[in-house]
Amino acid sequence: MIAITNSNKHPAQDNISSTTSKRRKVEFSNEVTFHAMLNNEKNDDVTGVTNINDEGFSSAMYKRFVKAALDDLDKKDTTQLNMIANQLSFPVKSPERINPENLNVLLDILSSNINKIDSTRGNNLIQSIINFEKWWELPSPSLNKYMFFIRILCSSIPKWWQDVSLNLISNMTLPLSKTESHHEILSYFLKMIPSSINFIDSYLVKFFPNKNDTKKKIVNYVSNMLKLISYCKELRFQIWSLIIERVISIDVELQNELDEMDDDIEDNFEESEDEDDEDDENDDDEDDELLNDVGGVESDDESKLDEEDDEMEGDEEYNVEATQGIKELSLKLDSIMMIVSDCIGKELTPESLESGEGIGIFNTLITLFKTHILPTYYTRSIQYIMFHISQQQPELMDSFLVTLIDTSFSTNETSEKKIKSLQYLGSYIARAKRLSRQQIVFVASYITSWLNRYVIEREEEVDQPGGMERFKHFYAAFQALCYIFCFRHNFFKDQDGNWEIELDKFFQRMIISKFNPLKYCNENVMLMFAKITQKEDIAYCFSIIEKNNNERLRGIMGKADNPGSDSKKQLASASTWSLATRQQFIDLQSYFPFDPLFLKNYKRMMKDYYIEWSEASSDYESDESDE
Repeated sequence: MIAITNSNKHPAQDNISSTTSKRRKVEFSNEVTFHAMLNNEKNDDVTGVTNINDEGFSSAMYKRFVKAALDDLDKKDTTQLNMIANQLSFPVKSPERINPENLNVLLDILSSNINKIDSTRGNNLIQSIINFEKWWELPSPSLNKYMFFIRILCSSIPKWWQDVSLNLISNMTLPLSKTESHHEILSYFLKMIPSSINFIDSYLVKFFPNKNDTKKKIVNYVSNMLKLISYCKELRFQIWSLIIERVISIDVELQNELDEMDDDIEDNFEESEDEDDEDDENDDDEDDELLNDVGGVESDDESKLDEEDDEMEGDEEYNVEATQGIKELSLKLDSIMMIVSDCIGKELTPESLESGEGIGIFNTLITLFKTHILPTYYTRSIQYIMFHISQQQPELMDSFLVTLIDTSFSTNETSEKKIKSLQYLGSYIARAKRLSRQQIVFVASYITSWLNRYVIEREEEVDQPGGMERFKHFYAAFQALCYIFCFRHNFFKDQDGNWEIELDKFFQRMIISKFNPLKYCNENVMLMFAKITQKEDIAYCFSIIEKNNNERLRGIMGKADNPGSDSKKQLASASTWSLATRQQFIDLQSYFPFDPLFLKNYKRMMKDYYIEWSEASSDYESDESDE
């Protein structure tokens, strides 16, 4: 005798008679009658519907059972159907879970009788099928039937597509090897029901893993979203926007962690350093420190990451935790950047650009660069997406340069955004290995022309009341040009040894102007610029730099050469500039977006696109004998 019981619906002792009565109505044949009974010898704890899965219960019997359960719906009896739903809800490893053979039978019948379960009484069963645990791991025949049922269900009753798509998106933390069926279903219904893009977009946001989640989940989710773009171009902007936002979040948090660790290390170092030894080494190490500050072979942050596994005994627990946090964040960021750049690189081919498809991708990323990346302060890695993809083709580099130039000198942009754009422009020209000489000279020519006009139109304002912060746009442009010159000075000489765009005369005129840019631009950049221009016999800047330093020192000490009223006003103005406003500007001017990467794998990926300081200016590195 084959028993079918459900202790959740019918308590063992109280409902035997009523349950038996119902079972007598379900007859599959003259030979087999189903009724409930307690088999205490075989199963002391009667739970679920395990007996339906018994080997003696054939597919033919199960087919009759399912059909009878559907017929019961006409009588508003959902007992049998709920038993099936419960069986579908068991986890994969449960012996009470429906077996593949019976699942095939169930899906075949339901696919042919979809209207019968189109009511509130069938909701429980439908939900159990949609949320069937690890359905994507079913044997191939069962998987095909499952996907066919989902198609029939959502095509016949479109309201269920929202639940199905939610389930599909929530599973995007799985690796791509396990989500082929998910994408097949998504692709089908995004074409069938285009309006569903709206709520799918919200699901993508909802299920994006938190930045503190595992690297595996975050990487899988990003990979699946990129796969989704390949067959749903309508979601391209939303998906790229979401990826950029989440990468920025990780990037900024990582930089904050590094800054905090810098402060801790600096505080500890200052307490224990030997000032006499430091003075003795200062002169010998000055050039090396300068090179690292301008853009050295290896940044401080990168060194820290390389030495994380070699922490010295006695470190405070806080520092150990911070270092582990930095390692985890950097690994996540490194992996995401690799996946994203690899994906875009494959998309931006000459053929895709010719067809227009590549242009659409690039324009999306340019827009997101302007709206998301450019306004964010002190990111260290996310900007390398544009650095990399723009160098895939010459026309893409042209487009990126035009974007930066337009933003840098637009009358409609804020001062901060223009300064930031100039920093990107200078850093990009300095570091992007695939730029042509023509592109480099063109950008330098544009900046020099703007600076020349600026001096002609506004130099007289320097003597008028107001702080020098009024001219920070000028200083940002001049610093960008000097930074470019430090890396690319060899590109600015023609075959006869003459300087392009008369850079020699231009720099001589700028450094002696009333704007005094050597004083208000980044000190490290100006020192390296002075060193190179002196060796190239363009200009001699060190006397002006020394004078500026003396004036700054007298201002700090409150001393003046002439105690007259004019001198006091001048010192007051200088003091105003040298406080909070000047510090804010100095901080902004110290940001170089394409400083060396500290993401190990991604840095290797960028090797063919990136110029190290040692490659550009080996003639200006300190001699080893001086170390």
